Amino acid sequence: MPKVSVIVPVYNAEKYIKNCCENLLNQTYDDYEVIFVNDGSSDNSLKMLEKLASNHDKIQIITQENQGQAIARNIGIKHSKGEFICFIDIDDEISREMLEKLMHAQKKSDADLVWCDAYIKREGNILSTLDQTYPNSIDLQKNYVLHNASPWRKCIRRSLLESYNLYFPKLRFYEDLAVVPSYGLYTNKIIYVNEPLYSYVLHEGSTMHQKTYHRKLEDIFESMEILSNFIECSICKDSIKDELEYLYIDHLLHAASLRFFEFENTEIQLDKIVEIMKLKYPSWKKNKYFKQKDWKYKLVCHLLYRKKRKLLRYILK
Repeated sequence: MPKVSVIVPVYNAEKYIKNCCENLLNQTYDDYEVIFVNDGSSDNSLKMLEKLASNHDKIQIITQENQGQAIARNIGIKHSKGEFICFIDIDDEISREMLEKLMHAQKKSDADLVWCDAYIKREGNILSTLDQTYPNSIDLQKNYVLHNASPWRKCIRRSLLESYNLYFPKLRFYEDLAVVPSYGLYTNKIIYVNEPLYSYVLHEGSTMHQKTYHRKLEDIFESMEILSNFIECSICKDSIKDELEYLYIDHLLHAASLRFFEFENTEIQLDKIVEIMKLKYPSWKKNKYFKQKDWKYKLVCHLLYRKKRKLLRYILK
């Protein structure tokens, strides 16, 4: 079976390390390594990792000055020895069988990329499974593009990342969205394991739940442009137009607008989103995946696009 390199960025994560590593370091799959990239932690994260490494021969620790998750993951890729790469966030959880089940599916079909469903959890409670929240396509490649804006819950052939330069851009926010959906365009075969083997854990203090405005939220504009360029350079660009349009609707018009909407004096950013949609996708309301969304989602998008912000604020209250 192919060797898997599991890459885990770590930054001031002492409260998460023990919980994440309980299953990560006790996988039922034999041939794997875990590369912790300590991204300039100022707490006890490094000491905790070093203690774990003294008892586990699968662990490699790399330490760098704080540069963010994107650079940490790129460093991990460059130090990896596995044929396949798997990314995990230190504040999330995986099942003990995740690597075994993913790589068993990979072996049966010789897939370049294999991914699975995930639980959404908060305070130890399962809220739903992640793929329930997305629109669907019967095409496996298109479905991957629709569902994957984050690098975790998948194993991908390392040679593809290297051959097509699919590294994470140097952004602080939205670096995943800039490149991960395009993984699916460079693979010969994608396999989906319809089982939640990963747990995405919601935290109130996470990047996307901050209470104060951060200029790095504006990285969404560069991220979407990078993603668009990746897709335009692929041989699949003509067959993936609806999917790219939906990513703009979902991540820019809907999600990013709502994040900007939480803060005062963000009219410039909100107006910029509307102008991008008018320029690139003026007929976005006809998108077949947008039509799969519920009426609340559609209403929010329509009000944001039409700049009916007072009405939207009243409705959201």
